[in-house]
Amino acid sequence: MKTKLLTLLMATTLLTTVGATTLNAAQAKQQKPFLIQGKLPHLTMMVKMMWDDKDLALTPEQKKELLKIRKETIGSAKALGQKIFALENKVVEGSKFGVAPEKLKKYVDEIAKYRAEATMVHLRCIYNTRKVLTQEQLDILE
Repeated sequence: MKTKLLTLLMATTLLTTVGATTLNAAQAKQQKPFLIQGKLPHLTMMVKMMWDDKDLALTPEQKKELLKIRKETIGSAKALGQKIFALENKVVEGSKFGVAPEKLKKYVDEIAKYRAEATMVHLRCIYNTRKVLTQEQLDILE
């Protein structure tokens, strides 16, 4: 009886730990480094989904330019995201261990700076993508 209870307890603990780890990983993956969440279009993603669409009809020159914009945007956003999430972890850990808010402020300020920078990267991506596409192509995407 004791063995069954111990086995059941261990199985429950294992399942709870795995479930929590999976949930945390899913939440971290959903986080974006931008200040403005879910309100600005991700034109580069929409273009990617319709890359070979006959109605969108991207020219080879447009594709070359759009790939350049996408590469620059994703590279910058990922780099900033890594900095942001590392700093956020420092703030969370400090908070858990009772670090005074004044000592965490420098991390919060850095997070804000990097999120603003990431938002500007996003805005430049939208602007540059719109410059490459014709109005007809933009109408198809929007």
